[in-house]
Amino acid sequence: MKVGDLYRFGVNPFGLSSFDGRTAVYLGEAFIHRDDGVTVENHQILMVGEANPRIIDRGLLKWMNKVTA
Repeated sequence: MKVGDLYRFGVNPFGLSSFDGRTAVYLGEAFIHRDDGVTVENHQILMVGEANPRIIDRGLLKWMNKVTA
């Protein structure tokens, strides 16, 4: 995944998701480094039409497909 690229979320077969079919700009990694030494791998996106970025879990990355012209 490349920062600044446009991605569209596919349909999640495990249940209805507010991301299904929506488009977002990938903003990069947003790791959390906890005091106990654990690093939580999160990523930041900006949904098209929204003003504030969102933090997503790495599990959602597999549902993101790069939009090509």
